[in-house]
Amino acid sequence: MKSKRVLIVDDNDLNRKLFENLIGQVCLFESAKNGIEALALLEENRFDLILMDIQMPQMDGMTAMKKIKLTDHSNCPIIAITAFAEMEDRNTFIEQGFDEFMIKPIRPREFLESIKVYLSNKSPENLKPEEEDTFSLEPVILDLQIVRQLMKYNKPETIKNVFLDFVKECDHLFEELDLSTNNFEFKTIEDKLHTIKGNSGTLGANTLYLLAQEGEINAKLENRSETKKILHEMQNEILNFKKYIMEETIFNQ
Repeated sequence: MKSKRVLIVDDNDLNRKLFENLIGQVCLFESAKNGIEALALLEENRFDLILMDIQMPQMDGMTAMKKIKLTDHSNCPIIAITAFAEMEDRNTFIEQGFDEFMIKPIRPREFLESIKVYLSNKSPENLKPEEEDTFSLEPVILDLQIVRQLMKYNKPETIKNVFLDFVKECDHLFEELDLSTNNFEFKTIEDKLHTIKGNSGTLGANTLYLLAQEGEINAKLENRSETKKILHEMQNEILNFKKYIMEETIFNQ
């Protein structure tokens, strides 16, 4: 399986790095930030599987998939990976031409098992996207079981840097929100929290995931006071999370 090649297409730097760390455990990979870059890579390389984010700049995942299906790579399985969808949307993605559909946040162990199924050319009939209800999580700062999964084939320092990159991304997203004003742009807040929710769920930052989930709901409802309260709680939790990462001894192994 080490000779297999996977193309990862995702505009989010943290998502891409995380997928690279996971995919690198089982096979070779190349990465692209959007559909245009993906098509360029496909002109020069053959791949056994393509992981395609849906929401991307310049060329989105749906457009890229349809273009790929018109090339010599039409038989290469393409899995749609998106945070902006629900379980009931799966059939729509399959009907559009994708071979499978996964919802962010992914769980490392289940994600890798799904990838192995496709790369081994076995029937993917038992491959099921995980439901949001799977994430009825214990409110801990960090799920160390997920950390151990990520560290299985990666150096502790590498995984620690992934978590620190996640903190930087959270800080950047909050800078863009400009919470010093009362001019709430609820759609922007909802989108930013959705991104944090997906990444924190994948990385096992459970408390932050649960806060982002609650905040996203309140932003959707345009509940100003509750949204603002949760955003401030999230800022404090991001500080707690960074402190925890810096002090956690699991990364010293």
